[in-house]
Amino acid sequence: MQDRELVAAIAAGDPEGLAEACDHYAAPLYTYCRFMLPDPDPLGGAAQAVQDTFIIATSRLQGLRDPDRLGSWLHAVARNECLRQLGTEGSQAAARLSARAGPVGALPAAELPDGLREQILNVCADSTPTGRAHRMSVTYRAGPFDRTGFPKPIIPPGPAWWLGVRRHPRAAAAVAVVAVAVLAAGITALAVSGGSHRARASTVALGGGVTPVASSTAPGSTTAPASPGHRTAAAKGTPTPSVMADTPTTSQDTTPGMPMPSSARPSSPSRSPSRSPSPSPSPSPSPSPSSSPAQGYLVAAPTKLVLSAVKGKAAIGTFTLTALGGPVSAYAVSSGSTMVTVSPSYGTLSPAGARVVITVTVKSLVALDTKITVQPGDLVITVVFSITV
Repeated sequence: MQDRELVAAIAAGDPEGLAEACDHYAAPLYTYCRFMLPDPDPLGGAAQAVQDTFIIATSRLQGLRDPDRLGSWLHAVARNECLRQLGTEGSQAAARLSARAGPVGALPAAELPDGLREQILNVCADSTPTGRAHRMSVTYRAGPFDRTGFPKPIIPPGPAWWLGVRRHPRAAAAVAVVAVAVLAAGITALAVSGGSHRARASTVALGGGVTPVASSTAPGSTTAPASPGHRTAAAKGTPTPSVMADTPTTSQDTTPGMPMPSSARPSSPSRSPSRSPSPSPSPSPSPSPSSSPAQGYLVAAPTKLVLSAVKGKAAIGTFTLTALGGPVSAYAVSSGSTMVTVSPSYGTLSPAGARVVITVTVKSLVALDTKITVQPGDLVITVVFSITV
């Protein structure tokens, strides 16, 4: 089948479509994940990332806008799963490693571990409550997808300094605040300097310090300076305008029939208010809307279970989940191995302080070291199982 047909089959829940997609893409995806997550265990982190990639495909492929890009989509999901396992502490090194990896086909091929294909198909087809809860947890952890249907990268592409900004946002914000303050101070200084310069220029333009000469010639005639006697007579009959204290007082000539310049008009006498204005009533505070109680977070104890049993027998252990800071509307507990079951695998904890005991049952013919994941919070419970004689 072509990629477009595989996408349609997987989205419709056809197990044959998923099996063919595994046959075509599981090996190159495992090669990429082994490069990102070097692990001596063939069924370690790289195998887990490939398995989770196909789990996410069973529930999120229907949103892929271009079904012919199935290989690129699976590679993007696998990259996020690898970076999630590496964690935030190694985010910069992980980004450089992922960029150096390049296309999947350019890496030396790694052989797909025996049993991984069957394990992927079994996990994706598991219809038990534990299996459904595990797939729901993995899909929820995958995060948001963009409008093309591709997963948004955990570590977006960009230079190393931008990754540093994302890892230390508070320090970057402090630097930005200082830069904005310096810029604002510079703009304020320029505005004050420019404003005083414009004020001096306006004073000169309006005649500050210079006695202006008003024209009394009729239209059509040549302009001639007024005689001193005319300026004196006009000055005597014209009220002295009010000017600013730091501006020299000058008299203005006016020509009969022409409007007086605004700078030469007499200031109108100030009117004393008959009564003081009544203060405006302060508005009564509006009641704040009621808010829903804050969601809490989960705490697990213990975080490691060491179990043992005779070969073929089941070993049982427990850990406790407690809701702190508020209620937890929904939690999900999922196992990374089909030989480990948990009960209950999902539920609700309310109110704050509520707790539930999770029972872990291991039934395996071989020793194993696996992990149990609790959502929300990405809590990890390590389970170590050994065979006793």
